[in-house]
Amino acid sequence: MYLSVIIPMYNVEPYVERCLRSLEDQDIPRDDYEIICINDGSPDNSREVVKILQGEYNNITLIDQENQGVSCARNNGIEVASGKYLLFIDPDDYVLPASLGRILKNADEKNVEVSFLGFTFLRIDGSIRKEILYPDLGGKVFTGTKSYFVSRKDRSIDPDRMVAVLFNTAFINAHKFRYLENVPYLEDGEFISRILCMAQRVIFDAYPFYMRITREGSATNSDLYLSMKARNGFFLSAENLIKLQMEKSLSEEQRNFLNQPIAKFVLLPLMASASPRTCRTYRKVKGEIISRNMQQLDLHGCDIIYTRFGTVYNKSMSSFFVFWICRRFLIALRKRMKFEGEYILDSFYARLNLYEKYIIRSLKHPLKEI
Repeated sequence: MYLSVIIPMYNVEPYVERCLRSLEDQDIPRDDYEIICINDGSPDNSREVVKILQGEYNNITLIDQENQGVSCARNNGIEVASGKYLLFIDPDDYVLPASLGRILKNADEKNVEVSFLGFTFLRIDGSIRKEILYPDLGGKVFTGTKSYFVSRKDRSIDPDRMVAVLFNTAFINAHKFRYLENVPYLEDGEFISRILCMAQRVIFDAYPFYMRITREGSATNSDLYLSMKARNGFFLSAENLIKLQMEKSLSEEQRNFLNQPIAKFVLLPLMASASPRTCRTYRKVKGEIISRNMQQLDLHGCDIIYTRFGTVYNKSMSSFFVFWICRRFLIALRKRMKFEGEYILDSFYARLNLYEKYIIRSLKHPLKEI
């Protein structure tokens, strides 16, 4: 088996047929790849849609499980996958036809562990909102630690993704990489950080492939980010990455690389609760951070954005509270700054950078504790 495509399903009846048919409309023999659909206890007719398509295509496997969340569903898919490569697809998305042959050939020729594929955000009407392609990186091979920052150089939205990324199955299993349980939101960020920490051969594909529509009701378009469950998941993610960072086999570069995702998962609960109306929640988050001994962040290896955020945080969490509220205000103001229908992005980011630098220079004394 050449490729295993893993698709977790929950309440996606209107979308899953489009997804599966796009995966069948490819340029490699169906005997060379399997499509593993994991029904995560979905209450709708997603399962029945897959059963009908199984009668049409012989490479679709259906696995039923009690509702345990997308992480467990993907883990169960990895366990049964028999392909040389793994590809994760969300069932409300789809892929372009006749693409898998090129993608797999490129991965074979470069002998890679990870391949980032072209990624297109679509509006509800089907028009293109943003494309993330890598035309200048074709043929170049990066280490995982370098590729993490290469993929973020243009402030790409949603960079911490597991979909539209091809993985070598032997590499994933050799390191026993699996999703953390009890991380209901941004679980991809923790998982991809561990993978890229260990990967030595990563490439970027220059062509469109993965088409994504963020729909109402999806996890990325919900209030889950603000929940206690999500907050606990962020702390679990930070602790798991800290545990990996302590392994003796890691190089200094790998340890420094992990500082940014660790900082992100420590700061996310504070970012979510930094509001004048949620001071009590913010105090609670501060208490959790102190109890987990995460008051100071190592910023070696972090990019300029997280170095800036971490500098304020390391001064005091109360300073970060004020800093983040002001930043949110400026970003909200940016949404109103339009000129002939376009945001004045360069001007906005220049002003935001000046503001953040000014705040950092001004932090001679910590603010009164909130």
